[in-house]
Amino acid sequence: MVHRDRKLARIVASFALMGLAACGGEKADEVIASPAGNDAECVSIAEGLYVFENGKFTAAAAPAPQVVERVTRASTGWVGEIERALAAAGYPWMGIVARENVATLTGLAPDPDAKRRAVEIGTSALESDPIGSAEITLIVDGIGVESGVRGVGESLAALAQGGISETTCQQALNQTMEGQKVYFPTNRSDISPVSTGLLDAVAGVSMLCDAYAIEIGSHTDSRGSDEYNLVLSQKRADAIRQYLLEKGVAIDQLTAIGFGESMPLDKADTPESRERNVRTEFRISRRPE
Repeated sequence: MVHRDRKLARIVASFALMGLAACGGEKADEVIASPAGNDAECVSIAEGLYVFENGKFTAAAAPAPQVVERVTRASTGWVGEIERALAAAGYPWMGIVARENVATLTGLAPDPDAKRRAVEIGTSALESDPIGSAEITLIVDGIGVESGVRGVGESLAALAQGGISETTCQQALNQTMEGQKVYFPTNRSDISPVSTGLLDAVAGVSMLCDAYAIEIGSHTDSRGSDEYNLVLSQKRADAIRQYLLEKGVAIDQLTAIGFGESMPLDKADTPESRERNVRTEFRISRRPE
């Protein structure tokens, strides 16, 4: 495309520098012309693009128009209609990626308040659309903020626009959890509300990857007894599994395992190491034949 653009620029520049002087006697499909300031007799040439080189006109093929495609459903169908309505409402930067029964709101908001409003209006638009409300059962926030905050559903949106495989599903889960954590109150297994958006993204990945099994692994730090931590981690894994089930993930797809303090990432006894060790991991595997 760069070569084609340069060729077009050279053609245009040639005409601009030399000019063309009409000589009369034109037919509908011809142009009678000579280079401006040239005393040579006029010649008849067909309409089109030419380069004047070595004392004569040489026909040049017109460059093909550049076509830019969005690899999403968002420019067509009911999704496209919603996007156009959102743009008219003042959210031209917001998009929707829909696959199967999962929809992800995408885009880059100028600030956190704009993101919050966009999530609300985007969710409302999907829920009120006759087709969207019938097809979509899970709506995930994938909107980032210009300051650098990424949407937790960004990797889900990427997965929805590409191929589904064991590798891409594991990558989507890893990227979703990167720098993120499922939070629980101290010594409890009820999920903190701040983590529901993250788990919605995990649910979306799980639903698109329903051909594979997913293990939910919960880990604690070393404070407390081994037995207590094992029980606590199992309760937390079970709570996450239940949340995902309520979002629509298949019951036979999920396994919850509490590992307690048995698999630390950092064995140092510091607040930072304990923070690293308290974590939730999701692992993809093939379903038993």
